[in-house]
Amino acid sequence: MHSITLVPGDSIANITAVRRILEASGAALSFDVQNWTDGEPPEALLASAKANKTVLLGHKKSAAEDQPAPIVQLRRALGVFANLRPIEGVAGIEARFPNADVIVVRETTEDVYAQLEHESLTGVFESLKVTTKAGCERIAHHAFQTARRLGRKRVTIVHKANIMKMSDGLFLNTARAVAEQYSDIECDDCIVDALCMKLVRNPADFDVLLCGNLFGDILADLCAGLVGGAVNSPSLNEGPDGLRIYTSAHGQPADNDCCPTSLAFSAVLMLRDLGEAEAADKLMTGLTTALEGNDSPKALGGTANATDFANAIIRSIEG
Repeated sequence: MHSITLVPGDSIANITAVRRILEASGAALSFDVQNWTDGEPPEALLASAKANKTVLLGHKKSAAEDQPAPIVQLRRALGVFANLRPIEGVAGIEARFPNADVIVVRETTEDVYAQLEHESLTGVFESLKVTTKAGCERIAHHAFQTARRLGRKRVTIVHKANIMKMSDGLFLNTARAVAEQYSDIECDDCIVDALCMKLVRNPADFDVLLCGNLFGDILADLCAGLVGGAVNSPSLNEGPDGLRIYTSAHGQPADNDCCPTSLAFSAVLMLRDLGEAEAADKLMTGLTTALEGNDSPKALGGTANATDFANAIIRSIEG
């Protein structure tokens, strides 16, 4: 039995729908529901996450503009250092590149997200970009290990070392040194602006993208747009000792209670990582059957709300 820390987030309809389809998949799961309203993550939630090592987090907005996003707060509290964004076309979701298959590996502790900003002179603001060799080594190893685990053949280091010669130069050179330890994985690099142009022309040219925090955030959104956008944006956050947080990315469509697809795709990733391959296949088949049929969510042009969509998936699984 796999114990899952379940954090509902803002949309009870979406998290309820995903829990129901997970239960219908036949996976051996139990859920420890941890509510989180405003402010920093509660100690009970953190304790549950550390004990279970697996968190399913519904989308949650910031309580105030001056607070970090809840997912950022949770990453910091749990020592999360990597965000994986699988980019893949899904049957039933219209996409510019339905055959795209890319993984964005993003470092999440450094860069401008360190939030070291100040006003040096009146009307002049400075933001510091933090890059450490230890942080670069950790995320580089993670990217190559992810590539090896998933049978990927190439890692592309994403950088702007032609301009930020010290910070991005460190990221590039450190990643190149790490790459020498993974002779079975091809390694190259690409300047981030050129990479954006190449991705929108032909994402099939790329496999795994190794990114710092800011570039990874931007590229993950760009790549998701190639395969359908926010409705097709699973997100996996990885920390120490195998801790993983599965959640939706990009936020949610305007009608928040009507499209649980992003979180549902993250749930499929979760099942695979837990070794529940048969349940993952059932769930993915149910998802695509519902998406291709008459039960597509409103955000995808259909009429189904989260409950209707879950019902259709369960019918497919049980039928």
